[in-house]
Amino acid sequence: MPIRWSSIHEQLGETPRDLDFAMLRAAVDAKLTETESLDWKKALPAKGEEPAREFAKDVAAMANTRGGLIVYGVEEESGTAAAKAFASIDNSDTAQRRLRQLAANGIHPMVPGLQCLPLESDDGTDKVLVLAVPRSADAPHVIGVRDRLGLPFRDGAGTGWLREREIERAYAERFAGRQAQSQRLAEMINETAAMLDMERSAWLVGVCRPRTPLPAVADPLAASAVRTVLETVLRRTSEMFTAPSQERFQLIREVGNEGLNPRTGLRRWVVRIPTTHDTDMRSMFVHIELHHDGSAVLAAQVHGWGREEPEPGVHKVLCPVVESFAADFAALSETYASHLGGQVPMAYQCELLKPEDLPLQVLDLHRLSGGIALGGYQPVPGSWTLRQLVPVNGEFPIDADAADVRAAARAIALDIVNQFGVPRLHLFE
Repeated sequence: MPIRWSSIHEQLGETPRDLDFAMLRAAVDAKLTETESLDWKKALPAKGEEPAREFAKDVAAMANTRGGLIVYGVEEESGTAAAKAFASIDNSDTAQRRLRQLAANGIHPMVPGLQCLPLESDDGTDKVLVLAVPRSADAPHVIGVRDRLGLPFRDGAGTGWLREREIERAYAERFAGRQAQSQRLAEMINETAAMLDMERSAWLVGVCRPRTPLPAVADPLAASAVRTVLETVLRRTSEMFTAPSQERFQLIREVGNEGLNPRTGLRRWVVRIPTTHDTDMRSMFVHIELHHDGSAVLAAQVHGWGREEPEPGVHKVLCPVVESFAADFAALSETYASHLGGQVPMAYQCELLKPEDLPLQVLDLHRLSGGIALGGYQPVPGSWTLRQLVPVNGEFPIDADAADVRAAARAIALDIVNQFGVPRLHLFE
């Protein structure tokens, strides 16, 4: 559905009026950083191998450099890189799918996170299509087939080709970027730990962030939308389980009205259950963060929910909490990414943090041989205690459907309980 130009003006705080060059450029500039590129294109790529290759070159060059925007439906002044006149084009869903397909077929590896923004004047006369190309964590991207291969890059307003030394540097930057991603996830774990009441319980902490920056056309989440995101997560997690609801811990529901008034953090929204002595901003039971860059955090206590007695000398880890946490974390990541318009994989890391060096012991409801729960938490037969849980890492897929999110959540839960020697789950079965 094309976006009316007046709605864009409202976002920019200006009086709505018909689409014109000055306003189009103002909107585009508002979405560009200093390092991103901009191309005006009179028409969409024509049919044929050469136009498809030229399109792939433009997209790959931006992805290989700093990202940028390609605006279709605007004729460019020759040799000036300035807009000259509108050339109304087809900005339908079909046209958008074709651009994504051309990119998928002609660029290797695929550039994740391409986003289309259709715009039209309020009277529907002038139509443009903005293609947002993110800087890619998988750069360098190669275009072409068989013996016609190349690695393009942006050079100012033009496009060049990477030479051997530059290719070597590009691959080195890719590997360094992956290392930096891992380091940033570890830093997020440590930042979250400082916000938790670690005196009461051990905590499961999950952090995730987009592998590439959000598209230039994406806006940060508004405070009023935080509750909408959390409500959507609750609906999605409720669809994951077939087990009786009384066995599940609805972790995100525990924040209650705190979701209506998210706290302001450093370029993020924070939703938490404050401690009774809330002088140092620590959280108890549940802690949620939604960062403006698309990252997300979920932390939950693994026991101390009032359903089991504390035991000295050991940290208890409840299997239903692990499974509930995995479901809420996967759903939170996918829901938040979708809400922001992200279309790139989310890298994640989960750790079990404990306040002191005591062993971790896994417990579950006492069950009969058929898996029927009788009530009361007991150590899982055949399980062992751990001194430290190995961090669980992975990626949430692009454009995940309900089955994909459930599979990702189940994999996280299994990776955790398997470390205790527990072979199977119950809520996910």
